[in-house]
Amino acid sequence: MFKKLSLLVLGALLAAAVIAYIAAGWNALPMDDEARANAPGAFLDTSQGTIHYQWHGDEGNPIVVMAHGLAIPSFVFEQNAQALAGAGFRVLTFDHLGRGWSDRPEDTYDDGFYQREMLDVMDGLGLQEPVGLVGQSMGGLIASDFAANHPERVQALFLLVPAGLDVTAERDSLSRQLIKSPVVGDWIMRVFGKRVILGQSQFETSVANPENRLQGDMAEQLQYEGYLEAILSTYRNMDFQDRKDVYQKLGSTDIPLAAVFGSADLTVLPSSLGKLEGFVPRAETTLIEDGTHGLNYENSPQLNSVLIDFFQSHMEQE
Repeated sequence: MFKKLSLLVLGALLAAAVIAYIAAGWNALPMDDEARANAPGAFLDTSQGTIHYQWHGDEGNPIVVMAHGLAIPSFVFEQNAQALAGAGFRVLTFDHLGRGWSDRPEDTYDDGFYQREMLDVMDGLGLQEPVGLVGQSMGGLIASDFAANHPERVQALFLLVPAGLDVTAERDSLSRQLIKSPVVGDWIMRVFGKRVILGQSQFETSVANPENRLQGDMAEQLQYEGYLEAILSTYRNMDFQDRKDVYQKLGSTDIPLAAVFGSADLTVLPSSLGKLEGFVPRAETTLIEDGTHGLNYENSPQLNSVLIDFFQSHMEQE
């Protein structure tokens, strides 16, 4: 009798889990031409999918390319791109595949995937001369990897709270292991992913002055298929901790490098600053007091001053 009851309870729990999984994604929309009808900017067809991009600033000015992080698409750079454009630069922002208005291909989102993406963007838009490159969080790791492997294409590199150093999502943590596990991880991401992402304090619009908030709607991209799957694949296939392989190789180049960290960052810990200086002694590092992982928009006036000074020092302007 007890065994039969246990099987019934187990069956009910499994049925509930399946229903929750189906319900969590039943109304997801495709990312297609109709969805993109009102998107700003333009689109580039690449080897891995269509990428959404925007130019800021006047043609003919020195070019700075900006690579965003894991979850927030390219509008994370709105304050910074506008400041750079106003200072005489031509700024390119784009949504990584799987985010924003870009395609969400079913693929393995690993180091190689993002390096191909960077090359496709650069080549597809005809950026053959060395550019300034900015990477934020995961984008900092991607940009560092790109610069280390293609130093001839990067004139100067600026990192905003870059991943790959001292990150809270440690490789042996229970949460990371659960997310990385098949079936269980997929269920967790699909059922709870939206609320976890939108519940992060850095997306709270009431905690900052309007000019120092995210200038886009995080919830909008969650309406479309493939976003959570791209986040999950990236989390499973990229190592964000202790990327000695990338930063030591970057250190062997002569690319001018600056990096900014926040003393109150709970994602990329401020101890990352010392680690980066150990790998790349020439790095110009800044620690913003009370800066969080969203310091590039929450502390945009202070950050933009450092950003503009760096590129004006290392890129020629007319």
